[in-house]
Amino acid sequence: MQAAHSVTDRVLALVRDDRRARLVVYLCIATFMVLAMTAVTRETLLLKVDAAVQEGTMDVRTGWLNTTMVMLTELGTRYVIGVLALGLAIWAWATKRCTTTLLIIIAAIAINPLFEVLFKELVGRVRPNLDQLLPGNGPSFPSGHVLAAVGFYGLIPLIVWEATTNRLARTMAFFGSGLIILTVAASRVYLDVHWTTDVFAGLLLGTVLVVGTYHALNGHGFHQERSCCAA
Repeated sequence: MQAAHSVTDRVLALVRDDRRARLVVYLCIATFMVLAMTAVTRETLLLKVDAAVQEGTMDVRTGWLNTTMVMLTELGTRYVIGVLALGLAIWAWATKRCTTTLLIIIAAIAINPLFEVLFKELVGRVRPNLDQLLPGNGPSFPSGHVLAAVGFYGLIPLIVWEATTNRLARTMAFFGSGLIILTVAASRVYLDVHWTTDVFAGLLLGTVLVVGTYHALNGHGFHQERSCCAA
């Protein structure tokens, strides 16, 4: 447990540090843009990895795992995230958390769809179609489910960090959110509705939006309002 606490502290400290957070954002943006440009101009390069992973995924499918993945992928839908975000916002309001907490929650569900639509239209990548277990709508790059999952669940550890000094609560929020994000990411490839590089692009773009939103709103008083955030 001590190791888990240490990992949580290190990662969240990195994200909360302005200078190091900027480096993370720049690296994610650069990698995302390389992937996006490659998807447009040299998609065959990406498909060398994507096709191999997709075919390997077909080999491990089972009935119970198919059903499980169909259920788990719902954690990345706008509807589920919208309901959870509403519940989190009500909690923040009812417990008199700082205004910035509410703004972060609102930004998490309002900004992500704009970036998803923008880049999907710009890249226009076709989805895989080896054996889809769910219908995929619209272009494939980046994965909207993964972007939404990172954009919402990725903020929860940061909100919990500001809300309490309890290390167990912080660690559970960090690893719980991470597990949900990775599960949604894996489900999109397993269900054959996204290529692996689409999922990776969603993780990158989601990270940019989470870190960027957190620091943008931090500048409007997150730490100044710490007394109303801390438990």
